[in-house]
Amino acid sequence: MSQPSLRFLLPVALLMLGVSGCASLQSREASQSEATKWVGLAEASLGDNDPVGALQALEKAEQIDAELPSLHHVRALAYLARNDLSSAMPAIRRARELDTRDSSIATTMGKILMDAGRVTEAEQVLLQAARDPLYRGAFRARTNLGILNLRRDDLIAARLHLDRAIQESPEQACVAYHFRGQVSIRQGRLREAIRDLERSTQKLCAGYAEAELLLGSTLISDKQFDRARRQFLEIRQRFPGTQWADAAMDRLRGLP
Repeated sequence: MSQPSLRFLLPVALLMLGVSGCASLQSREASQSEATKWVGLAEASLGDNDPVGALQALEKAEQIDAELPSLHHVRALAYLARNDLSSAMPAIRRARELDTRDSSIATTMGKILMDAGRVTEAEQVLLQAARDPLYRGAFRARTNLGILNLRRDDLIAARLHLDRAIQESPEQACVAYHFRGQVSIRQGRLREAIRDLERSTQKLCAGYAEAELLLGSTLISDKQFDRARRQFLEIRQRFPGTQWADAAMDRLRGLP
């Protein structure tokens, strides 16, 4: 082949490589977009308390793009919703492998490690997420750190983390209010506990049945029997046919 032909063909070959690379990138982006839609559907299913539906949607997403960190993160959340830690653990580890900088993934990993009894590992991961200045959900990591310390009877550290969680996001800190209420109960500060438990069931936190039940029990401990009776009756009305309604009925029978 003559030199003029080479000079002509090389730019054409480079142009073809460029076009091919662009097409490949566009195909990859299209796949990610389609897979992300399925992950979004899975998140919506979790919001509707349907972890099985979430896992089904994630199967569809994985067939399209198995390398999405969010896919494995939401899968871990779905298994966590089913109390299946043995399945949640590999899912969250895969998500973490694919994205080591996502603090929401770190928070979920810390929660799963904590529930699995691996407290030291959990604390390290949760502290990393809690200290991320760009993470809007840092209050969730702080809440889990509070729970972790409460479980190991370090009430001072538990309160410090729960205080921070509430300061950072007072409108969304339902769980932090609940567990700070538990800390106050353990410290014999019943009036403070009642205030926090009330906050854990208001506004965005409405429907938190476990906190509602604990509030009623704490009212009994503080000898506010009429308020406790109203609280348990309300639980029966709001959560009919549930374990919470049954527990409220049991406590009603024991009231003076």
